[in-house]
Amino acid sequence: MLKLQAVILASLGLLVSACGPSAPKPELGEIYNAAAQRSHAERNPIIVIPGVIGTRLVSDPGGEVVWGVFGPGGVDHRSAEGRRALALPISSSGWPRDEVRPDFALEELEVSLGFNFQFKAYANMLAAFGAGGYIDPAHVDLGDVDYGDEHFTCFQFGYDWRRSCAENAAELGRFIEEKRREVSRKRRELGIGGGPVKFDLVAHSMGGLVARYYLMYGKRPLTSSGDMPVTWSGARHVDKLIMVGTPNGGSVYAYRDIFDGMRLAPLLPRIPAAVVGTMPSAFELMPPGEAGALIDEHSEAINPYAVDEWDRRGWGMLNPEQDDVLAELMPETTDPAERRRRAKGHLDKMLRNARAFHRAISCECRTPGGLEFFAFVGDAVPTASRVQIEGDGSQVLIDYLPGDKLVTRRSALRDKRPAGDSGRVRSPIPWAGVNFVFTDHLKMTSDPAFTDNVLYLLLERP
Repeated sequence: MLKLQAVILASLGLLVSACGPSAPKPELGEIYNAAAQRSHAERNPIIVIPGVIGTRLVSDPGGEVVWGVFGPGGVDHRSAEGRRALALPISSSGWPRDEVRPDFALEELEVSLGFNFQFKAYANMLAAFGAGGYIDPAHVDLGDVDYGDEHFTCFQFGYDWRRSCAENAAELGRFIEEKRREVSRKRRELGIGGGPVKFDLVAHSMGGLVARYYLMYGKRPLTSSGDMPVTWSGARHVDKLIMVGTPNGGSVYAYRDIFDGMRLAPLLPRIPAAVVGTMPSAFELMPPGEAGALIDEHSEAINPYAVDEWDRRGWGMLNPEQDDVLAELMPETTDPAERRRRAKGHLDKMLRNARAFHRAISCECRTPGGLEFFAFVGDAVPTASRVQIEGDGSQVLIDYLPGDKLVTRRSALRDKRPAGDSGRVRSPIPWAGVNFVFTDHLKMTSDPAFTDNVLYLLLERP
């Protein structure tokens, strides 16, 4: 019923907007040009962190595109070779490497069908922050704000989004150290003074989880239990973290990708569940265990972190229909029973890691002086907060709450209030400020209110 109401309301909204005048928009250039061209010593460099699937991946040393191109120049994900290239190695322990490396944050997916899918979230942020001068000046439109000729103060952090957020947090730490040296050297060349180089991080979706872990633990690996003393060792190089649509409390839509595989659009090939199941990040996007986000046909809670539950129900990479894909991913293992045993061990590792990750970043603690957390949260689109597994194994999205179509408002805020509690938000994240944006997950950063408010935070806020 809520879904039907949402469709009706959306249709009415389109009708009203078509008949009435468009909403006024701020003249961003007029407002922010002076602040944007201020001395680099007076404002922090920016690092833009994309979310899941938002970084191009290439094979090393061959350079073939593993993710980011559908067609000539990219691997064919419909082939055994293409699926093996995208999947991580299956192992019940440790984090073995493969021959894939991150290249750069994506502004669009290239598709050989005469059109491209644009990653508007990142393109819009890059346009607002002037990152094009550093990353791709020939193709990035800097938009309404003129940043002058020196765009070195805005960087993109591209990372291997298949891997654990904790693993990528260590990569973020190394990236920040590299860029600190680069900015310091550039300031010396320009004769610009100022104190130690510190950054403002702007992270979309899962990128916010990577950044939060880095701030709390630096480059320290995640422990098996997730019980770790918060050191804030990453905070000494950061002033602000701005999270945009970050699923701090997970998203039930992660179940869909892990159970059934991932498809970006009807014309693109589905990434099989067995391939998605090799990626730690997919499981770290699930709601934490206490959320009760997965229930059976009798409305009883299902523990999504129990590997035996996945085995019994045939979920994800343990679905018998994935046996052929598992054979492609483990060609050296000819016994189907042995392949399934290895897959179950790998899945158990993924679930234990995700449970530990949520425990680590849910710790309630105060930030050190000078570090601030801000959020941009969608709360105008009905967004599912639970998944019900029917008797035939099918999934039904239920209990729609305000959100951005993928992440509920409650998750973005990591609101731990019990159901029905009308008191103030209870979150382990010490928010310095929250802005609400009335659109969906990917359109959020094209909203003028987002651009205006994020530029104020970065350029003008006292």
